[in-house]
Amino acid sequence: MLHEEIRTATVNDVDLAYRIIGDGPEPIVLLHGWPQTGQCWRKVARPLAERYTVIVPDLRGYGASGLASSGYDKQTTAADLSALLRHLGLDSAVVVGHDRGARVAHRWALDRPSEISALALLDVLPTRVVMRSFDRQSATAMWHWFFHLQPDLPELLVAGNTEAYLRYFLRGVLESGAVDEPTFRHYVDAYSDPAHLTATFEDYRAGFTTDLALDDADHARGVRLQCPLLLLWGAEGALASADVLGIWREHHADPAAVTGTPVPGGHYVPEEAPQAVLDALHHFLEMSPDMSPGKEPNPCD
Repeated sequence: MLHEEIRTATVNDVDLAYRIIGDGPEPIVLLHGWPQTGQCWRKVARPLAERYTVIVPDLRGYGASGLASSGYDKQTTAADLSALLRHLGLDSAVVVGHDRGARVAHRWALDRPSEISALALLDVLPTRVVMRSFDRQSATAMWHWFFHLQPDLPELLVAGNTEAYLRYFLRGVLESGAVDEPTFRHYVDAYSDPAHLTATFEDYRAGFTTDLALDDADHARGVRLQCPLLLLWGAEGALASADVLGIWREHHADPAAVTGTPVPGGHYVPEEAPQAVLDALHHFLEMSPDMSPGKEPNPCD
């Protein structure tokens, strides 16, 4: 019987809510995106916990985690997770991120490479690449980035109408059953608090300012990812025609350490293709040096 606990840790200036499942020799941290919480990993976390210790936080300002007056940029959010590792007595972990969580994971690996023994990013391209590739088609598809960027307006229009707004984004996975109604209700509840709603919009706003500036500066200085990198993206999603592997190899010190494949479904990879995610992660970790269950982690330098 897998042991699971729901905990809260005070790190930096915020209280982080997280679940911890299993007691395997290697920790794995699962980072959610928008408009979700750590619940997006519900089909993946417990199967992973049969081999690993799985840690599933809600990012600052999201879900059951606390609020802060500032610090919704990816560097600060990544620092929260670094502090959470130390709180748990851990030096490093495998990190898996989807959507906004993947951007946090990317920044974490750039800022503190010794803490990331292996990295998996789901359905995402680097922030700096996305920001420089907007055209009429992509801007139409990603209109909400620009809407969430606006000061005050998103809160004014979405607050009090959160269910309809989230249902619009999740309509496909609700129809397919990848997200069931109880999980959807959980997401609606998590985003219905006005302060938490604002925090998630601040995440997007940081993408156009602090996050982009940091990514550009690091890229110009030659800072690249160091650890083994797995990329998964929806075969029917927005990245279906993108050169996902090629783009990320340009952001890695060793292009040969970058692997990946499309998986069934669209953008909401952990919920639409959980078995494909599990299969890919198990293979990736078994093939990565010193990463198979029972071995001591070998963090990248």
